[in-house]
Amino acid sequence: MTDPRGNQARRRAVVTGDLIPLWHVKYSAGSPAHRCMTVLKRPFRGSLKGWALKTAHAAVDVDRISRRAIPLSSADIGMSERAYVEAALDAGWISGTGPQVKELERRLAERISRAHVTATANGTLAIELALRALGIGRGDEVIVPALTFAAPASSVLAVGATPILADIAPDTWTLCPDDVAERITHRTRAILAVDILGHPCDYDALAQFGLPMIEDAAEAHGARYKGRPVGSFGVISAFSFHANKAITTGEGGCAATDSAELADRMRVIANHGMRPDRPYVHDVVGRNHRMTNLAAAVGLGQLDRWDELIAARNRISAEYDLLLASTGCAARPVAQWADYSCWLHTITVGNRSEILVHVRDRGVDARAIWPALSTQPLFNVGDGSFPVAEAVASQAMWLPTFSGMTTSDIQFVAETVRQAMTRAEEPQRWPASASCSAIIGMTCICRT
Repeated sequence: MTDPRGNQARRRAVVTGDLIPLWHVKYSAGSPAHRCMTVLKRPFRGSLKGWALKTAHAAVDVDRISRRAIPLSSADIGMSERAYVEAALDAGWISGTGPQVKELERRLAERISRAHVTATANGTLAIELALRALGIGRGDEVIVPALTFAAPASSVLAVGATPILADIAPDTWTLCPDDVAERITHRTRAILAVDILGHPCDYDALAQFGLPMIEDAAEAHGARYKGRPVGSFGVISAFSFHANKAITTGEGGCAATDSAELADRMRVIANHGMRPDRPYVHDVVGRNHRMTNLAAAVGLGQLDRWDELIAARNRISAEYDLLLASTGCAARPVAQWADYSCWLHTITVGNRSEILVHVRDRGVDARAIWPALSTQPLFNVGDGSFPVAEAVASQAMWLPTFSGMTTSDIQFVAETVRQAMTRAEEPQRWPASASCSAIIGMTCICRT
């Protein structure tokens, strides 16, 4: 149950400057409301970093003003999470070897239908751990989607291998199997399949290549592919539990597998190359990838609320779809075989820059999605074009999405987008079912 006083304090601040946080923590029952007020009333000093409000005045009815401070995302921390953390503190277990870590791994394995889970300090390290466990390194190539956050590609570089980009399919925004086929060489060791923005990859189509797959489900908690939960595909899968995810530990992640051999290898690598029964004896080069016991305690509380937290984001996404149906923007496409799970509600628009200026001017922390990796020389080391990834990256944007949003918050965001679309000069609609060529005006090998 959320603290109505705390939420009211957050919603009723009148902001005369810009709000630029990526996310913030929403305190639930048991937290003093004055904490929320303290954040909102903090005066602006210096540059806009982290929590930054230029000015905040006395509370008034926000529904009668033209601005409202709505962050992109907000972690929902409740009484369950606090109870697990307090238990860990009372027991004195705060490092990465505590009982809450083991319990989190066990419960995550049950949730995603895996035999083994290794908790990690963050999702990026989980991907790197998977690559190292598979022996991927210098001279090897790994297929990575051209549209994703940088972590998959940077993890490939971190182990000394080369990321080979492949375009995305227009009907899923995930790896296009036809384009993957064109990128495979004798040096290809794995496919790193990213469940982009809560949508699973077409794993049956990717399996035809006979290559080891690593599933990056960082943004897809609760999604399903043909009835199976994401995180259950590939030889190893990875999750992120960053604060802006539907399920969070603040920072954190995990690597999951059905192979006892790979699980053992990952645990050793994640623990400085040591086995539990042979402390200070190092058989392999390892690092400290461990999740802390306090982070795992937060995660246990989140697992108690898994269905609630994921359903809340999906409800918000559905409300956005209804409210924005006639505006000329389009939500991300979803394949018939996919059970999509919303991370951040994503729309495609023409004149994105102008629309973002308007909605952010009204305090709504909407964001342009990541630039395509193909436009960044660090990651684009091969040949070829990536028209779909670059087209999506140029027109897609995120709207605030978090479980604590009220109906009034959602309506306010949608109305600011509607007004921005009206102001923008001839915004162009992207039909979700359009083919690559219809979207970008050229021929592409991706399937329609």
